[in-house]
Amino acid sequence: MTGRATSTEDVAALWRCIATCNAGEGAVSDSAVARFAAIVTPALSAYLLGTARVEAVLGADAVSQSRLVNRFTAAAQLAALARIAEAGIDVVAIKGFAFAHTLYPEPELRTVGDLDVLVHPAARDGLIDCLGAQGYAFRPLPRPPWGFISTASYMPFVSADGAVNLDIHIQPDCWPAFRSLTTARVFADALAVDAGGVALRVPSDTHAFLLCATNAAKDKFGVFAARKIVDALLLLQRRAPDIDTAESLAREGGFLLPCRVFLALLHALGADLPRRYAAVNLPRRARGEFARLRDDALALWPEEPGLLATLRRELTVCTEPSVGIRNGISRLFGLVRPGTGIPARGSTA
Repeated sequence: MTGRATSTEDVAALWRCIATCNAGEGAVSDSAVARFAAIVTPALSAYLLGTARVEAVLGADAVSQSRLVNRFTAAAQLAALARIAEAGIDVVAIKGFAFAHTLYPEPELRTVGDLDVLVHPAARDGLIDCLGAQGYAFRPLPRPPWGFISTASYMPFVSADGAVNLDIHIQPDCWPAFRSLTTARVFADALAVDAGGVALRVPSDTHAFLLCATNAAKDKFGVFAARKIVDALLLLQRRAPDIDTAESLAREGGFLLPCRVFLALLHALGADLPRRYAAVNLPRRARGEFARLRDDALALWPEEPGLLATLRRELTVCTEPSVGIRNGISRLFGLVRPGTGIPARGSTA
């Protein structure tokens, strides 16, 4: 997806609609609607911007087909979670699936590509055995030259029919997030929800918000962060995340900078946040790159960033300096011994 789709004013109006949960807030151009739908799916854009508005641009069939696909995926993922529950394995559903069942009136409105579940490390092999008996298997994805370096999750664990891509997490997110946002903390504060008759647990509002921030930073605040931004804007409107606690956890874990950048971006897009989260209060070294990522969001990410631009963003706004250095060292070691992303039985490495 390349080329500027629409004016900054059009896209700013679109983000205000979402930030205020008011589909009638300002005029959103056809080009902005079409571009946004291409990024987040027609079903989600129809919910956020108004079904009639999106159908007028894309056609009713595009929205209904998107909902049908989402409904099929959600049903398959829910069936997988039901099997896990029947086996007595304790998990917390995180990220998109959790939001689909807490922030939206119908789960099919929120597209969920992968089903992310957090499991205690000691229960990981039991989870793999449980679903492995149902035909699930690890499906390696293309890897960079340094291999798979995450210690928080693994390659997708995929159902035999390909309908469910399960991401097994033994930590809520990659280092350094799990230094403070630990598996134990997420389990301890998890909320119980009913998802189509299946009793599930999902992260607390504060932990869910913090995972939006860490995952958006991993996505370099680019186009793949769009749904995290949407979820965070809705979470601020409809739930009760404790931003002070989120910041405290980010400071404790060593990822305060990307957390503050995420809050500054939400503020710039129209979120009802205190003035202290404005971009002017970011560290000086982050302000130039923040201006670029804000402009990208206000143009709905018209271009793919190059390697140098990606590295610049990672080092200036996505990580604290010490984390960037550590990630670089991990990649160097990975060049010698690249990780597979497939867990060795009995090991949580």
